[in-house]
Order: sequence, then C-alpha cells, then structure tokens
Amino acid sequence: MTGFFNHISDLITIRNPTGNPLNPSLPINGGSADVYGGEAGAEILITSWLSGFANYAYQEVGQSPSGSAQRGFPHHKVNAGLRMAWHPFTGELLYHHVGAASYPLSELFTTLAPFFPPGTILPQEQVPSYNLLNLRLGYLLWQQQSGDNVREAELAVSVFNALNDTHREHPLGDLLGTRVMGWLTVKL
Repeated sequence: MTGFFNHISDLITIRNPTGNPLNPSLPINGGSADVYGGEAGAEILITSWLSGFANYAYQEVGQSPSGSAQRGFPHHKVNAGLRMAWHPFTGELLYHHVGAASYPLSELFTTLAPFFPPGTILPQEQVPSYNLLNLRLGYLLWQQQSGDNVREAELAVSVFNALNDTHREHPLGDLLGTRVMGWLTVKL
C-alpha cells in the first residue's frame, strides 16, 4: 500500500491574453496543482507454476483556475491477473479496468475553431471507462544454461483486448479494438 502528494507551482501554460486569434499565444507562469492518490495491491503464489495479482489505484488533481487547460485523468484503475510457467508453457491472463475520464479541450482548439473547415468535429472531452482482457500463451522451444545466463527461444501468441471493448484511451487517441500477435523471442 502506498500514497503520494505532490504540489506543483508556476505551471507554464500557453495563452492568448487578448483572446484575438490573430495575436500570438505566449507562455506564461501561473496556476498550481495538487496531485494526490494511493495504490493498494497484493500478489499471491497459488502453486509453484501459477501466481496471481490484483491492485487498485486512485488519483486526484486539484488545479487552481489559471485559464489554462485543466489536466485530464481517470480517477480509478484496477488491474488483476494470473501468470503461469508450467514447463514448457508460459501464459498470462491480465484484466485492466480504467475509469471514465474528462480531458478538457485546450484553449487552442476553441480559439482556432472559427478557422476550421465547415463540418469539422472537435474531439469529445469525455472518455468513457473501458475494460481490457489481454491473453498470452507461450511455448519454450529451447533453453540452455550458459554460465550465469539462460539462453532460450520462445514462440508465443498474444491477444490484446480479447473482449473487443472498442475504446479510446484519450480523446485524440486511436480507436482500439482486438489485436492478435505472434512472437518469436530469442534470448542469448
């Protein structure tokens, strides 16, 4: 279990003091932020070849009104998973939940909006919560002890977002769906 608190002062922001989009924006000091939160987690050895873990994290940001864009972040994150190493197989089942977040639009977007082509859609400020289930199964092809090092080769397949919870992790980010990937890892 852990906690944290950070006070940040003199945040540098880019602002147009006149509000006129034809005047240049300038970097200015101003505003402050308090960032605090905590995390709790546990890891357990279920058998000699299977372990599990879970953790929860919470964060909060208090920012003084300085006219700058407020920072966006999810308040809640949950992670849980199982890891398996049953020679010659390895595997992982990982679950991640990320709470909804709000990413306020930068002043730059609203200042330049009148100059965007007609029909331009500004990004959404809200990012809904999402869930990820990531899977991985590997097969150890070769393993050799060499002094203090272990040389090995593993063939694996992994699935990112196995539940196909199509989402964005940031308003400007890519739309993420399921990905299946193959791996050949050689350690010499």
